[in-house]
This record gives sequence, structure tokens and C-alpha cells, in this order.
Amino acid sequence: MVKPIDLEGRVVHDPILKKTKTGKSVCTFAIVLDYPTKGETKPYPSYIDIETWDKLADLCAEHIKKGRLVQATGRLKQDRWQGEDGKARSKIKLVTKIVKFIDPITSSKNNEEVVLQP
Repeated sequence: MVKPIDLEGRVVHDPILKKTKTGKSVCTFAIVLDYPTKGETKPYPSYIDIETWDKLADLCAEHIKKGRLVQATGRLKQDRWQGEDGKARSKIKLVTKIVKFIDPITSSKNNEEVVLQP
């Protein structure tokens, strides 16, 4: 059994919410992970796409904004396709079941931790 992966980073752009032909919600956004590199003064950024579905997608679209620090828990998924130039392309993303705000939501009282999950 594959264990869920936790990634923590800042949201790169406001989420994009779409509906499938069957009416399911899907929300996508990207986070940047800043990994320190040996001997370097600046961290090396890695960008990961996050994908959420159904009720969690609706919640993410409503509450997540660019710059927000979040932790996403889910499984890796690789998309593969053929580019216009005929070359094979692929991208790995995290299909997420839980999104947790690391920084407090301004509307929450007492800076309570907020976890979004279906």
C-alpha cells in the first residue's frame, strides 16, 4: 500500500476551479517548496501542482489564495501526453485529500488551525 505524501509550501497562484462534464468540481493550484541546497545561500525552489476534487475542490477555491502557506496530503499522479511537436511529455502532481492551512485564516478566531477535507 502506498503511503500518503505530505508537502508544505506557499501557493503560487490563486486556485482554478472547473467542472467536469458530469458536474464534479476539480480545483488546481501550485505550491512552491523551498529546499536548501548544500553550499548555497538561497533555497532551490520546486513547483508542484496540487489537484483537489468534489467538496474539497470547492473549499479550496473559496479559501486558498496566492501566498498562503499550506500543507497538502495525497498521492502522486503522473499525467502523460504527446506534445504538439510529437514528443512525449509528462508531469507529476499531487492529488490531494487533505489541505491544511499553516498560517491562520484572518477570519478564524484565536488563530485556530483550519483543515480542509471532504
